[in-house]
Amino acid sequence: MTEEHDETYEMYFEILKENPPLKRYVSRGDIPDEIDVPGPHLEADRVVSRAIRNTHTDKTSRLQPILGSAGMGKTHFFWVLKDREEDEDFSAVYVPSPPSPIRNILHIYSCLVDETANWIFKEVGEKLEEKYGIKKKGIFIKRYEVNDALNKVIADYPGLASDVVRSILAYNFGDEEVRSLARRWLLGAALSDEEMEILGVKTLIEEDDISLAALKVLTEMIDRPVVLFIDEMEGPFNTYGKEAEVRFLENLKRIYNETKNVIIVASCLKEIWDRIYGLMDAPTKSRMERPVELEKFNKEHIIEFYKKAMEIYWEENNIDGPEDELFPLKEDDFEFVIERSKGNPREAIRLLIDKLDEKLFGKKIIEKEPQKDYVIKLTPTVVAHAITKALEWAARGVGVDVSLLLSPEDKKGKQDVAAIISVKQADREVKVAVEVPNVKNWDRSGGVAAFYGTKRLKKVIEQGKASRGIIVIPKKTTGAKFEQIIQELGGKVIPVKVNQDEALKLAESSMSNMPDESTLSMVNEILKALVE
Repeated sequence: MTEEHDETYEMYFEILKENPPLKRYVSRGDIPDEIDVPGPHLEADRVVSRAIRNTHTDKTSRLQPILGSAGMGKTHFFWVLKDREEDEDFSAVYVPSPPSPIRNILHIYSCLVDETANWIFKEVGEKLEEKYGIKKKGIFIKRYEVNDALNKVIADYPGLASDVVRSILAYNFGDEEVRSLARRWLLGAALSDEEMEILGVKTLIEEDDISLAALKVLTEMIDRPVVLFIDEMEGPFNTYGKEAEVRFLENLKRIYNETKNVIIVASCLKEIWDRIYGLMDAPTKSRMERPVELEKFNKEHIIEFYKKAMEIYWEENNIDGPEDELFPLKEDDFEFVIERSKGNPREAIRLLIDKLDEKLFGKKIIEKEPQKDYVIKLTPTVVAHAITKALEWAARGVGVDVSLLLSPEDKKGKQDVAAIISVKQADREVKVAVEVPNVKNWDRSGGVAAFYGTKRLKKVIEQGKASRGIIVIPKKTTGAKFEQIIQELGGKVIPVKVNQDEALKLAESSMSNMPDESTLSMVNEILKALVE
């Protein structure tokens, strides 16, 4: 080996030490994966592509389970699908598993519009324009005056769907004020009574029935199928048990049965699939696609992954890589990785990182923080679950028992509030209603949404379903109507004010089951107020 060769490899070592490659070994639904090894998911590719082709043809919704143990690449498979959107003409939407059985369909709808709002409202409006011959722009003006063509559209979409269609048409054909209101309504924000009158709607996208109606209108009117990637179907059971899981599956079945043009790709731990399958009814079992299991990595897959990763690494460092594509690893390092990981992709990548640390820094392994494998979307479902879990955790140390009571429904299946929890101390039990308005940015005021959320709490308390209430709202929330209704309730409702970072910490604490000090301090104060 020449001196020049030695210097070149010394340079490579210095670059690697300064900025080691392979920093991430866990796939996340909000961070694209750059590297893909197709072999282990080829069968999953085939069945999902077939479902997409068939749905293109007949608009029939389909349910395709994808199974695998933890770390086998289920979340990574979402990014595989995302990369194929343009080629196969579909839209993939990542849906983190709802952490509780509360307002699941709103959670899924929120994920859909978060991903597609930039095009879906416009495309559906164009389809309605084409179908009904609506040519005149500005058919919506203030106080909601409409022409005959619009009345015909609404007549074809009665019931809950009428508000959805009104809002879509207002978004496409309204003046600036009406367009803004329509977009807010479609994104699930609360409107004031005056704003709802201007828009001409009577409902808000909150309850499952309205969320489902919105899902149906949006998905059936567009050309491309929507792939809803439901990550970790086992989430509700792991958090709240069988009753929560049954509710979640019922809501998923409603979407499956009542929508068109939707492919539900349900990712699930293979170890618990039989339990979930056993809870499904016969029609669902007979109609859904055959489950497909992701394959393990073999040695060639691990080497392929490593080579692709290093190719990207050297390119990012603007330097030609070494002739030895495995540098600084050797063939026997990959033998070790496959043997120790038993073919689990996540474990294999983690072991590759450990091997690189050994080569670059000697036997001293750099301690790495456990990497998070979950995505946080601050939907009302997630925040309501988070405050409930944080209260449960805080209560353990003070002799109080906090537990979720699934939110009561009326005869129409409507849920008044996000959740109702039981707070027990000794022989005393207090039922507490929890509500979270649907806000997009927790660093801005949620005044109108907070007012309507508090109104719902007031109604539940007056009906005797709960005696106290908690409303989680943005810290900057102001508004005379909100402040007035809080005063009217005389301390029965506790406003919990958080900003974006605090809301994320709250949600993150519920997933790790270990609240940080600031979250614990906040919920201790709430708990103290509830048991006084």
